[in-house]
Amino acid sequence: MPVPVIPQPDAPPPVPPPFQNEGGGPGLVLGVLSIICGLLGFVPVLGLVTSVLGVIFGAMGFARARDAGNQGGVILGIIGLVLSACAVLLWVIGMLFLGGLLAILGGILGQAAQMK
Repeated sequence: MPVPVIPQPDAPPPVPPPFQNEGGGPGLVLGVLSIICGLLGFVPVLGLVTSVLGVIFGAMGFARARDAGNQGGVILGIIGLVLSACAVLLWVIGMLFLGGLLAILGGILGQAAQMK
């Protein structure tokens, strides 16, 4: 009489690694928000604040994602960093343009006042 074979339970399925979003998501969101605020002229100070914070969070997210080996987070961090840096650059160019415009207008008004 054959010996009955008792089926052994299979090994438990491998546990997937925990979801790691060690990346530049906040830097990307702040970078996009700063570009939108800067281009639309919607609360310009908010655009400056979000762009500076976007640079900070983008750099931090890039570094964390690189250390964790998360390629998607690295890409998000780089994009957030670039968008935020562009927004800061646009802010500086805009302020220089506005300052030059005010200086020219002040010179014109000053000459008009002297002519009277």
